[in-house]
Amino acid sequence: MQIITVKRNDAGQRLDKFLSKAVKGLPMSLMYKYIRTKKIKVNRKRTEQSYVLREGDEIQLFIREE
Repeated sequence: MQIITVKRNDAGQRLDKFLSKAVKGLPMSLMYKYIRTKKIKVNRKRTEQSYVLREGDEIQLFIREE
């Protein structure tokens, strides 16, 4: 499991756009699948890809690092 904390510069972005920058090498289709299947959570809750991040949000990634 990996935890990413959203900083001030990244606040105001959509979750999917932020993850495309933060997690290099993760295909967009796989990222959307992980969001739907609750392998990517924000503040320990399921969320949509259109969620707008705020400063201090914690993104939990339950994916293997390959």
